[in-house]
Amino acid sequence: MLRQLDRVRSLAESQREARVRVLEAIAWPPEVEAAFFAHKAQRLPEVTYTIDREGHEARIQELQAAEDQVDGDDPIAGWLRATVRSVMDAHRLTLAAGTQEFYRLSRALYGGAHSRFHGNEERNIDLAEHLLARLRVHGWDEARDPEEPRLTAEETAAEFRRRLTRDYPSMAVEVVVDERCTAKVLAGQSRVRVRRGAEFHPWELDGLWHHEVETHVLSAQNGALQRHVPFLRAGGPRTTRTQEGLAVFAELHNHSLTTSRMERLARRVKLVAMAEEGADFLELYRYLTGLGVEAREAFLDAQRICRGGRVQGGAPFTKDACYLAGLLDVHAFLAAVVRGGFRDETELLVCGRIDLEDVHALVLLRQHGVLKRPRYLPPWLRRWRTLLPEFAFTSFLADVNLQAVEAHYRGLIDAASRASPPESSHGIS
Repeated sequence: MLRQLDRVRSLAESQREARVRVLEAIAWPPEVEAAFFAHKAQRLPEVTYTIDREGHEARIQELQAAEDQVDGDDPIAGWLRATVRSVMDAHRLTLAAGTQEFYRLSRALYGGAHSRFHGNEERNIDLAEHLLARLRVHGWDEARDPEEPRLTAEETAAEFRRRLTRDYPSMAVEVVVDERCTAKVLAGQSRVRVRRGAEFHPWELDGLWHHEVETHVLSAQNGALQRHVPFLRAGGPRTTRTQEGLAVFAELHNHSLTTSRMERLARRVKLVAMAEEGADFLELYRYLTGLGVEAREAFLDAQRICRGGRVQGGAPFTKDACYLAGLLDVHAFLAAVVRGGFRDETELLVCGRIDLEDVHALVLLRQHGVLKRPRYLPPWLRRWRTLLPEFAFTSFLADVNLQAVEAHYRGLIDAASRASPPESSHGIS
């Protein structure tokens, strides 16, 4: 076992400098956005991708040779082969940028809007539609959240630095403001990038802290600290669904997953569905602006769906379909594992950038003394004594007929739905 681990580790280290970064490879330069708005948002963006084809193909051959040398049918051997294949998939995805093949590979790796949950009838788009319906506000409420001033990119970066110093002083992470950052915040193992010019609500900053830093950065740092398996610092595309699911769960559990954020995640699944069905970039953009989304944010969200694929439609990048699917996966996993009291096994979720299907192999590696307990734990895992009661209680809800409960309160719900602002000219004497 150690021999095979050493072989994969040596290969990972030799490829580290040339590691493919899919999101960087398919990112659109700022000039594409500038040209789009210069033409009054009336023309499809023109995007070209510069790909080192010989380099990617050579590395795929090296990785294939390494996979062929992994022997055995046990969970650890299966995990090692899947890990190597995931790196190959990243190279293949990059090679296919701008083509229909990119969509086929993307859908195989991340799923699509119509992918089903573990063989059930429910699809990603069904979850998105359900959430959008449930999040819709009915009636009128006098209660309002207080208006808070937005933070600049520089203020947000400074707050991230302050929290890192306070909560993770031994974790070396650079926080920079970057005008080429397409997302509002992007995090790697040792660097967090904040998009120059972006503005952040205070609640938005909290969510990004839990999502980007206390999930993505933390997991990558833990993986890099594993002496025998440091390649856990980067799990490749196959781990994306679980990693994004963990990150959204961290937002949810820390009460920073707001209505607008959840709506945006659900809308992105709808955008993937529209693009899969043939909608081009302009149709996605106009759909968003029609909902009241600000022009630049609409451009950036439509760009997320079309990057790497075809702006003409029919071949999107489907990664945005996996955030909510990943959340459902992670929540279901925790419901099964946490309520069993398996604390050590649950902590393995943040020992590196992993897929849920890897946990069995990681448990065996831990038993062999190869894998160490993760050094950094997010707050939701550190508060284990509150996590176990939560899942113990919510496990009972699966057997509760919530439709009967809703029917019991139907009068209240109907009255609240009809609520409207009081007429000031008709006071009560």
